[in-house]
Amino acid sequence: MQTAHDGTETKKLDSITDNLILFIPIFYRNIIGLAHSKSAAAHINTEVRAMFMLANNAIMTTSEIGRKLGVSKPNVTSLLDKLVKKGYIERLPDVNDRRVINIAVTAKGRRFIARRIQVLRKAMKGNLSILEYDEIEALSSALGTVRNIISRMDDRH
Repeated sequence: MQTAHDGTETKKLDSITDNLILFIPIFYRNIIGLAHSKSAAAHINTEVRAMFMLANNAIMTTSEIGRKLGVSKPNVTSLLDKLVKKGYIERLPDVNDRRVINIAVTAKGRRFIARRIQVLRKAMKGNLSILEYDEIEALSSALGTVRNIISRMDDRH
């Protein structure tokens, strides 16, 4: 695999990072609709991001969760304590290593995520409904490509 070392590739990486920095607030404002809603349902905080991530993985360790969320170990512990208290997740001892604690989503947590996804989908569909068909096709294709690339990056970490 070739890495970006020459001037052209460095400039391309600079362009990508600039676009991503600009993209994130635009995404939240226009796709999710945060600029138009003050409701908690529209806000994606760290707890909700953690729950989405856990719902897509059978079991994760505390350190995996912290790494993927970009949260320090003490903050992950505090976050998980809140989610345990709400009944959304449970801590399970690892069968192979008693020092490792695994985290799994409970049935209540899965119901919470399902409701949250339903609200987000509805808001996003409403915001995307202003697009023309060809714009929807282009966005769908581009997002598929971005998701595949970012997933491969995540696998490498």
